Amino acid sequence: MALFHGLAALALLVFVVGVAGRVRFWLGGAGGADAPDRGAAALTLARRSAGIILRRQTLQALVSNGLILRQVWRESRLRWLIHLTISWSFVGLFVIGSLGDMASDLGAPLRKDDAWFAAINDSLGVVLLAGVALAAGRRYLSRRPHTRTLFEDAAVLAVLGLLGVSGFLVEAGRYLKEGTPASVGGYAFVGYALSQAAEPLGWDWAFAYGWFWWVHGLLGLGLVAFIPYSKLFHIFASPVTIALDERGTRPRPSEGGGVAGEATAWPA
Repeated sequence: MALFHGLAALALLVFVVGVAGRVRFWLGGAGGADAPDRGAAALTLARRSAGIILRRQTLQALVSNGLILRQVWRESRLRWLIHLTISWSFVGLFVIGSLGDMASDLGAPLRKDDAWFAAINDSLGVVLLAGVALAAGRRYLSRRPHTRTLFEDAAVLAVLGLLGVSGFLVEAGRYLKEGTPASVGGYAFVGYALSQAAEPLGWDWAFAYGWFWWVHGLLGLGLVAFIPYSKLFHIFASPVTIALDERGTRPRPSEGGGVAGEATAWPA
């Protein structure tokens, strides 16, 4: 476990460095590439943003277009469904999974086998896989010319899909390793059903569970580290840019793209 915590710290460091690079590039558009004092530009931007971010108009824009994606809904119902299912299921799984484990380790009365926890966890996993399937279908089966297929898109979809599948395998492996009865594990309607289907294989489930856990964990850490360097960064950038755009305070990135240019580029 110490090794995993070390890798998690490394992934977080890579994430922070990537975000810092994005912000630095973003501020280059605010103060100009030759701005004499980038720190002063950052401070000015922070002050201007703080003055408006909690205004009602800004919060309405944040909820409507940044979180509920009303603008995407108007453009395409399918794109809206893909964005919503992938983004919110991913956030939900992170909250009840990673943060839930941390809270449990700190003494919170939270167990993975609690009925509500297991049901929500499996439901979000199903929603994530459904969103990935919809995105892959639209990207690879649609003949619309604007649907471009890049290696990065395929890789991200593959990792998200593997995260969802490996999460269910981890759950099933744990049930088999611990010999969990249906009265306890039944609320995990996918993971427990998968464990029952796999039980006749007669594997060393303690060993298999360890492999499943590490694959799932490393995929998750790799994705976290990759986010600032990919189109997925719009998960964080879009709500901020939309809120600031409402009052005309968002800086324009320098030539060559930037945060705003990627706001709705992926996955649909």
